[in-house]
Amino acid sequence: MVVMRKRDVVLFSLVSAFCCLSVFSCSSQLARGPQGVASYVDCAPGAVYSFSFGSSGQSPGQFRSPSSVSIDSFGNLLIADTGNNRIQKFDSSGLFLSEFGGLGTGGGGLNGPTDAVENALSIYVVDSRNERVLEYDTEGRFLSVCLSADDLPDSRRGFGPRKLAFSGTGYAFLSDVEADAVVVLSRFWEPVSMVGGFGAAEGRFSDPLGLARGESEEILVCDTGNKRVQKLDSVGNPRGVLDFCSGRSLCEPVAVAVAPGGTFYLADAAARRVLVFDAAGTVKCELPGAKGPFLVSPSALAVSPKGLLYVVDGGADVVHVFKIHADARGSSSE
Repeated sequence: MVVMRKRDVVLFSLVSAFCCLSVFSCSSQLARGPQGVASYVDCAPGAVYSFSFGSSGQSPGQFRSPSSVSIDSFGNLLIADTGNNRIQKFDSSGLFLSEFGGLGTGGGGLNGPTDAVENALSIYVVDSRNERVLEYDTEGRFLSVCLSADDLPDSRRGFGPRKLAFSGTGYAFLSDVEADAVVVLSRFWEPVSMVGGFGAAEGRFSDPLGLARGESEEILVCDTGNKRVQKLDSVGNPRGVLDFCSGRSLCEPVAVAVAPGGTFYLADAAARRVLVFDAAGTVKCELPGAKGPFLVSPSALAVSPKGLLYVVDGGADVVHVFKIHADARGSSSE
């Protein structure tokens, strides 16, 4: 598919932008929250705030505009500490374990990392301002540059990598806000196709951000600028849209996470909320705010097999943790 060039001016925001989808119905009762803001019904007691960790700063365990969280094969958290140009690792309870990266352009140096995902015993980091994807081992030792702007078919255009997801078929999916597209890559990091280009039709994108692999190997894409989520199949073909933002002025989907059983969670940065959808794409409820009615700017989500939902609030430099009961995450087992 021919990809249209990015508009002349691109707003680069690491802590805002969010996602939505459309072939599904979005039925849920609306209620009026504090300050008269319309909101979905509260998820409690299905999702209960448990604890938070982190604060603003540069020391180990502190953050500056964190923008992603993922769970590795050992159950630890990998968090892209974007403003501090590093990746931090924590255990499931929020205890700091290690960090790697640091400001730089060569070797394993980073400049504005926006995602870190483990796959096949390597950690892949989206090094956004250096316009590349790097590979590290599970201890954070630099291994190689997997992808850079020069590897793309049209290296003259800007390259704006943001988020990364892997399908079960061996493909990697990378959101690119400069091309308003999703780059599909082989297991050898060779570009296979580019899905999208700027536009509002199905299969087109505007500032795509968060990605997540679904229960049926589909890839959910936060089509942030279009205020929706799109679904791609395991090789990148468009397979539908979820348009839950329709008629809402405050709606900016930036992150998505899928739980066992197909329940998925969407971070809406503009409305400062996290919505819960069932596997069919129907809104079930809205997570209760942590320590108050609103999050500041939710930027990333991850769900653990043990039923913990991690919500990165990039606007407050903190990670909130919710306990998700079985009926709220679509699975009957822990």
